[in-house]
Amino acid sequence: MGRVDRAFRQLFPQKHIPVILSSILQAGATLQKISDAEFENMLTIRLCRQLVKIAVFRDGPLDIRPQTGILSSNLDEDKLDGSTDLLVSCGLGHEVYFILEAKRLRVRSPNGRLVAGNNEYVNNGMMRFITGQYAPFMETGSMLGYVFDGETGKARSGIDGYVQKKAKELKLKHPKRLLRSQILPDIPIDVSRHNLRKRSFTIYHIFLAV
Repeated sequence: MGRVDRAFRQLFPQKHIPVILSSILQAGATLQKISDAEFENMLTIRLCRQLVKIAVFRDGPLDIRPQTGILSSNLDEDKLDGSTDLLVSCGLGHEVYFILEAKRLRVRSPNGRLVAGNNEYVNNGMMRFITGQYAPFMETGSMLGYVFDGETGKARSGIDGYVQKKAKELKLKHPKRLLRSQILPDIPIDVSRHNLRKRSFTIYHIFLAV
């Protein structure tokens, strides 16, 4: 049978995306790491606990789940294509969702060395959308950077520089870098736009100081 025909899929409604992004910023405002060694999974679970208190998730129409398995889009394969950090669904079927993939940025190693995390964010985060591992039938997704030293401006600058170097692999559209998004006026959310096979894809980028 192979891959499922995209014609049977709806797109995740654009009207929900500003609500999701603003809710992440609201819930993330008080999010704090427990230690410099904490991994993103635990931070994401605590973030999700705050998100489900917000009306649109508590009462609907949106549902948000942490660490959700993604079924392979190839029906001949009995496997998962991975586990997302946060998945938002809206009652339009299991293939219609908005994914947020979280990574740690600017982490101090045990010997005191600053680890930027740019490689992990781009190659094991953004690239999962570009290859179709995540959201193969959708046109939007989001990256969430937990900035461990609180320097969100430096984290954004580091990711922007790395993204520009990886522009070809990321299939970036002009101007081939992060841009400030206008999806929520006066709120610092970035966006990157990608030209994938047979579809465009937009990734929103949120950097949270933890």
